[in-house]
Amino acid sequence: MPPAVPSRQLPSVRVLAAPGDPTSDAAMVLATRAPVSGRAPRGHAYEVCVDVRDGRAVLEVELDDAAPRSGWAGAVDEGLGHRRAGAAVARHLRDARSGASVVVNVPGVVPVERVADLVLGYLLGARGQDVFAEEPAPVAPELLVFVDDDNGSAHIHRAVAAAEEAARATALARDLAGAPSDLKSPEWLVTRMAESLGRAGMTTRILEGEELEAGGFGGVLAVGGGSDSAPRVLVARRPGTGPKVLLVGKGITFDTGGISVKPADGMHLMRTDMAGSAAVVAAAAEFCAADAEGVRSELDLTVVVPSAENMLSGSAYRPGDVVTHVGGTTSEVTNTDAEGRMVLADGLAHGIAEADPDVVVDVATLTGAMKVALGMRTGAVMATDDDLADRISHAGAAAGERWWRLPLPEDLRSAVRSDIADRRQAPKGPGAITAALFLEGFVDGRPWAHLDIAGPARSPEEIDEVGPVATGFATRTLIGFLRGLADRPRA
Repeated sequence: MPPAVPSRQLPSVRVLAAPGDPTSDAAMVLATRAPVSGRAPRGHAYEVCVDVRDGRAVLEVELDDAAPRSGWAGAVDEGLGHRRAGAAVARHLRDARSGASVVVNVPGVVPVERVADLVLGYLLGARGQDVFAEEPAPVAPELLVFVDDDNGSAHIHRAVAAAEEAARATALARDLAGAPSDLKSPEWLVTRMAESLGRAGMTTRILEGEELEAGGFGGVLAVGGGSDSAPRVLVARRPGTGPKVLLVGKGITFDTGGISVKPADGMHLMRTDMAGSAAVVAAAAEFCAADAEGVRSELDLTVVVPSAENMLSGSAYRPGDVVTHVGGTTSEVTNTDAEGRMVLADGLAHGIAEADPDVVVDVATLTGAMKVALGMRTGAVMATDDDLADRISHAGAAAGERWWRLPLPEDLRSAVRSDIADRRQAPKGPGAITAALFLEGFVDGRPWAHLDIAGPARSPEEIDEVGPVATGFATRTLIGFLRGLADRPRA
């Protein structure tokens, strides 16, 4: 059996009633203080200091709880300050190699409505990806949330449980994306993903070889043709009587750029080029697993992950090739480093033909142009439907993930028309937008949102609740989006 996903344990959290202060002397009590003048908190360990009050150790963390500016749809990330504070505390204790539990008094130190944010920051902030180190960093100590029953104990239990679910899903996405590519072949990736989705109650199947050829997966086969590791496509389904949702995630396990080869600088991070599929699978698994434990929603959910390794060899596809996708649409290849849209085109066409969805969302680390436009902390939304775009933005703000909408202008549609095929794969112009316009030709006119996470899927540093390398970005947005569709279906 292929090896399991390399993973790190999450810290534990307990919610306890707090009549008085029953904690042991070994525990450290959390307190907040104003930020240092001229320095905005960003979740760093140095934003925490230890004080002694009445003979007890107190952790003082800088907290700026002012809401940031709203996003394009009016969505505001109200919990950012408390996620940063939770992450700073976890990192301070990790660096200090402290095993003392941390006590948080609610509502005394943290408002009831911000408990989930602080817990989420604590769970994810110090969880690194040093799984192959001889001496990995220790897991942050247990977090004890003490709450007065008169101040909403049941609500706090639910909030903490939701934070743990979000952290668990984000951690899975980070683990999948951060796994090295000498382990993470397309076969390994879709097998591990199928296991996660199967445990959550989805029915899965993996397409390969002759099945891909028979199904017309020309994009997947072209991109994967240069590698000794053959491509795969994962399809997962959980039927329901409610809205039909299709999620498609780019699953490129390593991207050299192919014949249009990438520069060496930064290529090692291309092991995370399947971060879109990691977010899709982690979100779907958490949504379905949590759903199974409570009242089952009637959302009909399909997940498709086209997975390949884009390598440089004598059998690699070439600029100038014409590729036939699922459904018969043809693409003129102009840049083999634009491989993500090639496999997504197949995944979208196949998923739509199979699931007949009401809503389509794809997620991908698709374009370097997106990073230039929006930087490393904001994802791009391009959508054919305003309600769908707004739902993504508001779900992201509630989850602590920032999005900005980019247009799909009519005057650029001619850029993706080819003189020799149906579509031109990688035309000149604003790259993030033209990539989306290319993909629009494979969604059959369905309400569709394309999420380009090339920037925020990776981080060069610890910042906010994000760790270095793979961030798990978009996972929590998708969970909130799915729950929103289940609770509040589209008109």
